[in-house]
Amino acid sequence: MLGNDHTAYGLRDGKLLYIKDVQRGLACDCVCASCGQPLIAKKGALRRHHFAHFEITDCRGAAESILHRLSKELLAGLESLMVPPYNFIKKRKSKVGTLVEHEARVAKGGLVRVDSVRVEEVEEGFVPDIIIESDSKSLIVEVAVTHKVSRTKLRRIRKRDLPAIEIRLDPNDAFLPRDDLKAKLQSDLDSKVWLFHPAQREEERKFFSKETLIYSVSSARRWRQDEKMLEG
Repeated sequence: MLGNDHTAYGLRDGKLLYIKDVQRGLACDCVCASCGQPLIAKKGALRRHHFAHFEITDCRGAAESILHRLSKELLAGLESLMVPPYNFIKKRKSKVGTLVEHEARVAKGGLVRVDSVRVEEVEEGFVPDIIIESDSKSLIVEVAVTHKVSRTKLRRIRKRDLPAIEIRLDPNDAFLPRDDLKAKLQSDLDSKVWLFHPAQREEERKFFSKETLIYSVSSARRWRQDEKMLEG
């Protein structure tokens, strides 16, 4: 099995080139998109064609660097994007031990038309991977390979109050040809997860109201029981 330092893309003159489009060995004239070290194109008969570092290195981020860079490039060229429906689900035990649950559909999902795209523009203290503009509305798109969106970034997304999804890719996706990766980014719903939608705020309020009500009812019951014990 090939490691995370092996991919099917090498960087030449600022452009990512697919393995089939370059010459074998050092003649590929490519460097690693993560560490900048020279690559060799291995195009043998037994193993999957791939780029490898020419010299021994501790670089392990090539697949992630390539997928982030390539995904932003491909997403910026889309005319539409399929997004999944979003069912807001929250559950936890209350202070009195009762399980509180709430579920509601906050986004129906479907095909989002892409009118324009902004790549890595600063938004109130954080940098989204992509912002898609569609019919005067905005959608944040984050790309995750080995690291999901951090809690800090998620808090800032919530503060910005824009809907946001995360596309979760596998390091092996760095072997997909451009057209196949583009198709996955555009149409695959299993790889997309909702991070936030402004409509969930009302559902969060309803959940906390349920939690408060359950606590109040339970407290009242305990108070009545205590009163009966004192009276007895």
